[in-house]
Amino acid sequence: MAKKKRARKKPERVEPATVTAGGRPMPPWLPPVLYAAVTLLLFREFVFSRDMLFGSDTLALGYMAREFYANAMAGEGFPLWNPIILGGTPFVESLAGGDSLYPPSAILLFLLDPYRALGWKLVLHVFLAAIFTYGWIRRLGLSKPSALLAGLAYGLAPFMVSLVQGGQDGKIFVIALTPLLFWVTESFLIRGNGRSIALVSLVVGAVMLTTHFQMAYFLFGGVGAYVLFRTAMMWREGTTSDVGERSRVRRVAVTRFTVYVAAAVLGAGVAAVQFLPAVSYVVEHSRRTATTTEASAEESRAYASSWSLHPEEVVALALPEFVGVSGANADWAQGTYWGRNPFKGNHEYVGLIVLLLAGVSFFGGAQKPLRFFMVALGGTALLFALGGHTPVWRIFYEVVPGIELFRSPSLAIFLFGFSAATLMAFGVERLLDLEAKRSETDWTGPGRFLWGASAVVIMGFLIAASGALSAFWSSVVYRDMSDRAAQTLANAEPYIVRGFMIAVILAAATAGVAWGLRTARLAPLGAIIALGVLLSVDLIRVDVPFIQNQDFTTFRAADPNIEFLLERQAEEDPFRVFSMSGGNGQDVRPGMFGLELAGGHHPNDLGRYRELIGMTGSDLPINLLTSANVLRMLNVRYLLWPDQFGAPADQDVLPPAVRDNLRQLSQTTIQSRPYESVYEFPDLPRARLVSDVAVLPDDQAVQYMLSSEFDPALQVVLSEPLPIELTGGQVTGSVEWIERNNNDMTLRVSADRPAVLILADNWFPAWRARIGAEEVPVLRANHSLRAIPITAGEHTVQFYYESDELGWSLRLTMLSLALVVGLIGLDWMVGRRGAGHPAQSIHNADESREQPE
Repeated sequence: MAKKKRARKKPERVEPATVTAGGRPMPPWLPPVLYAAVTLLLFREFVFSRDMLFGSDTLALGYMAREFYANAMAGEGFPLWNPIILGGTPFVESLAGGDSLYPPSAILLFLLDPYRALGWKLVLHVFLAAIFTYGWIRRLGLSKPSALLAGLAYGLAPFMVSLVQGGQDGKIFVIALTPLLFWVTESFLIRGNGRSIALVSLVVGAVMLTTHFQMAYFLFGGVGAYVLFRTAMMWREGTTSDVGERSRVRRVAVTRFTVYVAAAVLGAGVAAVQFLPAVSYVVEHSRRTATTTEASAEESRAYASSWSLHPEEVVALALPEFVGVSGANADWAQGTYWGRNPFKGNHEYVGLIVLLLAGVSFFGGAQKPLRFFMVALGGTALLFALGGHTPVWRIFYEVVPGIELFRSPSLAIFLFGFSAATLMAFGVERLLDLEAKRSETDWTGPGRFLWGASAVVIMGFLIAASGALSAFWSSVVYRDMSDRAAQTLANAEPYIVRGFMIAVILAAATAGVAWGLRTARLAPLGAIIALGVLLSVDLIRVDVPFIQNQDFTTFRAADPNIEFLLERQAEEDPFRVFSMSGGNGQDVRPGMFGLELAGGHHPNDLGRYRELIGMTGSDLPINLLTSANVLRMLNVRYLLWPDQFGAPADQDVLPPAVRDNLRQLSQTTIQSRPYESVYEFPDLPRARLVSDVAVLPDDQAVQYMLSSEFDPALQVVLSEPLPIELTGGQVTGSVEWIERNNNDMTLRVSADRPAVLILADNWFPAWRARIGAEEVPVLRANHSLRAIPITAGEHTVQFYYESDELGWSLRLTMLSLALVVGLIGLDWMVGRRGAGHPAQSIHNADESREQPE
């Protein structure tokens, strides 16, 4: 019989959690109260007002999509189709509703006005990011003060908070959920019970429901690497000479890894209703196929590596003023970006104090393998974010599936920031441990590092002040700098020097706090307070320029042109508007009022519609400007035209068939000067009958429809033969609207002969049709629109949206949620019966995991 091995006794250590006044433990209410107070301080102008939180994407598209969703839910129910922009898009599959299925966002939309919900969800996630980081650090076994400061550093991190200005909610959500996923992952690896499995699944599902799949992909990669690391560490613990114990420990390691993978898959099932239809849409129907699955190898690489970080942005991780910002509410962040991307609206600043304290973590302390893993994770994320500047991104691009679908490698920088915040907690822990031990020898390394770092920053200040730094950068690092970028750098130089001065103060203050602890001139409580103040001041000064309010009443007010179009909408059959406000044909503001647009902007709209209107990327929808055929077939009845361009009749880009048929009906003025006008155009009805068909392949269809040979009033272009035989001659008949909703519509149609009913809304496979009680195929017409065959006679025609893929994805989500609830219930039942019940299949091998010095 094998001799039972005695449990190793954990080494004694002073618990820094008692670093409070009088040596009492830190009260449990302190972290949430502190984080809430700091968050309210940061967003006070929004929280204590009735304004909306400014976000460029919010103003451009975000508010319109959320108001559409809220109005639909208050009326006819969940929208499956959004008819507002770009000829209509599927609501779930194209992610047109953004985070509408993400529980916190959905709850806030039901509780608040959409414009307030859009701001509050960002405020909430900044607070939650701090809370989750605190929980993650405590789960690692570190003290409460270390966790408190780490939560403060991550919750205020500019690489998250600065995204508020762009209204980039999905990115903020994933960054906030990152420490939560690591937290529940570590809890599962330690406990292995049903509740921890369920929590992993729920958090994985929540991350996917944010709909920022690229950020989620990066996060899952980081967490997956962590699980492999922890599994390897658990396996190593099974190196005892006791064969039975070694076998048991390794069996636990393998089991935990396998069950974790299953829990992650279950989490994907929780989000299946959003994730699976979106994946199918992106690879088959989205405009993204032009830069991913249908692009050449060279085009795909160029797309995937665009919007990388560059060397100057790496310096800005520790010195925010170095590379500047295109536009934020501070002198150092207004037109000061001189880097290599087209513009910069956010900041990747991690925090100088965070990086300094992270460096301290490598001068002894607990959990050395974990600290080195965090270095590897953060370092890999940084090198990947640099794109083509290092071979790391290219290796991932060639080896890891899915990387070619995404651009902006710079987004991976949040994993660097998360790793730095985690290592910072270990650095604080080390300082507190050294203070408790009073070991002068052990203080030497951290002290030299902090004072040495201060000296380096001072040297950087001197070099920057002399002008040598910018000269070196433009002549050695960024040799192909444009004249414009060079001038911007020269203009930004005073701010860069000032940034170095601030960095000198911060670095010296951090070193001074460590020196105070070392010499007992500063108590641990004072050190924690001092570091917390320094962290907050440093990070908030970078955050604040990216947080601004917007007066909602002014934003939402309809001008005379919009009021005119709304009157027309109430009186006429369906029509579309083409707005050239902003000069690029991508204005979506009229859609906020329920006006349907032929143009607009959407990150994931239908690719064929873009081909039809001639729009690539953020360029003009050129066919809407140069082709009367396209305007007519898309039911464009009104044009919103900026008067600053001059009258449409004077525009050479507009063909005679367009400019000679425009009639001005309304005009908006600003300070008595013409600003924007509404012009009427002789469109074709949204639903109409034709009896002439041309069958053409996709690569010929658009060109034919742009030609003078095509008359959209008489002919339709199909991608496949019509299933009924036409008898010839021009059809005579009528089309009358009976009912029109987001997800279905009904028409009364009369035809004297077999014909084709064209509906000038986008085709998508989920659209079905029936004539009376008989199902009929919905054909793709005019490259991107819908059509059905009609026999002679009078008919009631119904179009309705019914997606088989969406249906079974929803059933998979419900089944997955049922399994999650079952796991929680089973765990509760096992807990009631006692920890030793045989149903508790995975036992806690790591609950008392050591943290050796």
